[in-house]
Amino acid sequence: MFVTEIALCIAYVSLFVFMIRKLPFFKIDGISHNKLVLAFLVKVVSGILLGAIYTYYYKDRLTSDTFKFFDDSKIMFNVMFENPKWFLQMFTGWNDAAAYLLPYYDTMHNWYNKAALFNDYRTQIRINTLLRFISLGFYNVHGIIFSFLAFIGLTALLKLFIGELQNKRNLLYAGVYFLPSVVFWGSGLLKDSLIFFATGISLYHLHKLFIGKGKNPMHFFWFVVFFLFLMVIKFHNYILLVPLFFAYSVCLKWPRYKVLVFSGTIAVYYLVLIKIYYILPGYGLLDLLAKKQLEFLVLADYYHPPSQIAISELSSSMWNALTNTPEALYHTLFRPWFWESQSPFIMLAGFENLVICFLLIACVLGFDRKKLKITPLLLLSFFYFISLYELIGLVTPVMGAMVRYKAQALPFIIFVFVSLADPVLLKTRLHRMRLFFFSGNQES
Repeated sequence: MFVTEIALCIAYVSLFVFMIRKLPFFKIDGISHNKLVLAFLVKVVSGILLGAIYTYYYKDRLTSDTFKFFDDSKIMFNVMFENPKWFLQMFTGWNDAAAYLLPYYDTMHNWYNKAALFNDYRTQIRINTLLRFISLGFYNVHGIIFSFLAFIGLTALLKLFIGELQNKRNLLYAGVYFLPSVVFWGSGLLKDSLIFFATGISLYHLHKLFIGKGKNPMHFFWFVVFFLFLMVIKFHNYILLVPLFFAYSVCLKWPRYKVLVFSGTIAVYYLVLIKIYYILPGYGLLDLLAKKQLEFLVLADYYHPPSQIAISELSSSMWNALTNTPEALYHTLFRPWFWESQSPFIMLAGFENLVICFLLIACVLGFDRKKLKITPLLLLSFFYFISLYELIGLVTPVMGAMVRYKAQALPFIIFVFVSLADPVLLKTRLHRMRLFFFSGNQES
């Protein structure tokens, strides 16, 4: 069986490498196919490493995100050989509440998830069930397929970013593919891989719908498909992107008032979400955030993770959320620091945050208002990472979880920082600073 799994893994990696070299989608000006293959192979290795870590280090398969949906999918898959009709009901959701199916659901550990508006647990179980038809039930084959899906989403983002910053393509290539959190959490059999895939592809097709010659109406179809897929995979990200995708579409069509369109859309959208409790009591945005924070705090108190931090308590008050925002953004932007490292993963995250700090300094020193070109993609990227970081910081009291969740916005952060920093001006100002601080010592 081990030999079969290795052979199947090699076969799928070879197939995906062939696709990267041959499909037009993977053709990016200035980025060779060898570079893209390297980025994909890094994700494959990281996905296999992730599985090994959760096999030999974090051994509880019932609570491990990389195993729990995979294991539950085996139960659903085996139903096909007992009763194909029952399998189709479970897989499609048609009459899936039938009493004779309950014993199978009760055997699973993750079918019942009442914490989410959309049960993404069931979606992931079904995805893993579908993959079993071509994976022969081998975990690492699933991981390789998920890694390729994440790679597709990241490549879609890279194509969009390079389309606006041709002279900074190598920086974008490194930033999109190789930040530690993106490499680790965005590879292998995790929901995060699907989030990268759905986010990147839906934005890519939305962009193509408005930009380019001979616009293809199929772009609208694929945008809807992948954006709805994001909704069932990660509803929070979907909610954050709804107003941004709307504003982005408007600005691609009528680009004159970009900042006003984005800021106005976001303000109206969140005001509606906050006040929706008048129509749906208990479902106002702030009520849901306070409930989510409480769930995280209860879990943290139960498991006592070493990376737990203190965060301010949320209430349903708008003023409370605003006053907690600076703390939330500080935690997500800069923590963990190196001295807070409790594990190799936290240490890597500390290094990553150090890179973000240097990029932020580079933005300040290299910022040239006259050369700055504010585009719809820049505004979308900025507001997406700010809103996601604020959401994470408001409700998450564990740095380990925070590191994982905020990885989904890192490619957008890189694009924003690279857009804002003019390399020529940055080099000039750094040279002046060096002369100012060190010329006196040299003269003496």
